[in-house]
Amino acid sequence: MSSAAFFYDAEGSDRPIQIDEALHLDQVRQHQLVWFDLDTADGDVVARVYDELAVPTGATQAQHTRAGRGVAVYESLINFRLVRACVGDDPINFIVGEHWLITVSTGGVSYFEEFRERDRGESLLGGLSPLALAGSLMDWHLEEFHQEVEAIQQRLDELDSEILHQRTRKSPLVDLTRLRRRTARLRARLDWHRPLVHGMLRPDFYPAANEDQRDFFHTLEAHFNRAQEALDRARELVVGSFELYATRTAQNTNDLVRALTIVTVAIGLSAAVAGVFGMNFDIPFFHTGAVGFVIVTTAMILTALALFWFARVRDWL
Repeated sequence: MSSAAFFYDAEGSDRPIQIDEALHLDQVRQHQLVWFDLDTADGDVVARVYDELAVPTGATQAQHTRAGRGVAVYESLINFRLVRACVGDDPINFIVGEHWLITVSTGGVSYFEEFRERDRGESLLGGLSPLALAGSLMDWHLEEFHQEVEAIQQRLDELDSEILHQRTRKSPLVDLTRLRRRTARLRARLDWHRPLVHGMLRPDFYPAANEDQRDFFHTLEAHFNRAQEALDRARELVVGSFELYATRTAQNTNDLVRALTIVTVAIGLSAAVAGVFGMNFDIPFFHTGAVGFVIVTTAMILTALALFWFARVRDWL
């Protein structure tokens, strides 16, 4: 992805424009706004946009402190950062001005493209304030976490089916461990946004924002909470799959022990019969030769078969 600029006009047509043209627009009216979507790979372009729009140094540098995770309010702009659900560790930097929005990311953001594809032509995005547009993009950002949760749940359903029906000899423990780490990473990344979402609800934030946007940010908080709940449920599902696997393994062990017990009893009975007929008593049956051997062997086999049949009827095998 390369850096680009987009002009939105609620009373006209939305269109992509050259960055130089966007920087030198004579005047952006009330129902118009400009979105600069910049890639960190275009360092010169990013620096020029920052310089032309007089972006403070603090808003251009990544901060990994708690303050850097929240929302920063400057004299004429608002700055915050978002962390992707599953793409790298580089945050998306949002800088919100009076009539413009700057987003800076590494390699581009897929849902930015989806957002623009959805609202091509004559849309009402120009009627939004830059902060409201940033809030809409935040909502799309949270949707990434829901998509990751859906993927985790789908894989867990497949693993549960394999565990219950024993469709594979491969142990699912590796996959379950991988899903557990993936869920923990997603929860940590989502929690990174907590100071930001709560910061937008603090009273000291509203002098920088329109009071009419309060309801929208409360809605955004509700979406954030739902994303957290979805990840908590995903974690519980992973733990549940671990328990299911442990239960199934214990059941298989019990089945094996019962089978071995029955085989041991069958062998023990045969050994007892052989021991009885191996005693040194001179009785006529011991002089029957091959016929006696066949009779004794058949009796031992029939005894073992009867034992296995009884175990099968009682559902021990």
